[in-house]
Amino acid sequence: KVTIHGNNLTIAVKDFGIGIDNVEQARMPFYTSKPNSERSGIGFTVMEGFMDNVEVVSAKSKGTTVIMKKQIVDAQVNVGG
Repeated sequence: KVTIHGNNLTIAVKDFGIGIDNVEQARMPFYTSKPNSERSGIGFTVMEGFMDNVEVVSAKSKGTTVIMKKQIVDAQVNVGG
């Protein structure tokens, strides 16, 4: 779900998967729950780098919701004047 209120962009992504046991640990750069597979563990780090705020709510066997917020600015450019 994406919403824009004034200059505030909110993106909410929800799944109904197995959930994240330890959200704080999962948000650590390069953490992966599957160290023997080809995973880099930087998904949350990338999201946090682009957004002003990232909230993660997860429950075992109920899924995960990630809410990302960004203040956007007016992109109009005054050319030649």
